[in-house]
Amino acid sequence: MVDLDFLTDLSCSGTNLSFVEQLFDLLPDVQFFIKDHAARYLVVNQAIVEHAGLSDKRDMIGRTCEEIFTNPGGKISQQDLHVIETGKEVLNALEMCLSLNKQRKWCLSSKFKVRGAVPGGAALVGISRVLPATEERHDNYRTLNSFLAYLKDNCNTPILIKDAAKTFNFSSDVLERLTRELFSLTPKQILTQLRMERACTLLETTTQSVNEIVGDCGYVDHSAFTRQFKASTHYTPLQYRHAVAGLRR
Repeated sequence: MVDLDFLTDLSCSGTNLSFVEQLFDLLPDVQFFIKDHAARYLVVNQAIVEHAGLSDKRDMIGRTCEEIFTNPGGKISQQDLHVIETGKEVLNALEMCLSLNKQRKWCLSSKFKVRGAVPGGAALVGISRVLPATEERHDNYRTLNSFLAYLKDNCNTPILIKDAAKTFNFSSDVLERLTRELFSLTPKQILTQLRMERACTLLETTTQSVNEIVGDCGYVDHSAFTRQFKASTHYTPLQYRHAVAGLRR
């Protein structure tokens, strides 16, 4: 839980909240928000407003995610309420979202319950950091290039990171340091991202069944694949297929 007393009483913390809002407005790749007990927005920064396709922050205040985002808003609100009810934080969860132009974006999202929250006040604070495109000119990119190509070419098989690391003579510590420096992700998160990207592409462009896609994305267990897909996208595979089809109409 976040121990920020000034977030629990909006009536006497306008100056503090205004400062926090202005601070996060300076970070274009970070979506910041504060929500109440019903998962309604109380404070947002400009980045999340733009992601929603709105022009004014006031269009988001007092509304829930599902009232703003067509899909998968309800799933996000369910996650918010779970954090508020249990106090179990979400920390650097790798999540995918669809941008306004239907492109997939990947974020690292964190959410925390506010300690001492009261009805009408802030109950949840969160940030979602959009992962930047890879800088291929970065020195370490060349070092990792073969390893990354191997993961991409083999993400449709049940490979293990430790085995892949040994193939390229990386120790686990060195490999994780390099991937965090370059991508802000662990090697396992990179493999997950590649597999989920592949799953999304197959759901969007083929008529393959989910069972077929499970195997084509390196999973041997259907339930494990579905859990990971839902954790990454807030959709089940079939919900994602239907949602994307609806966006394209």
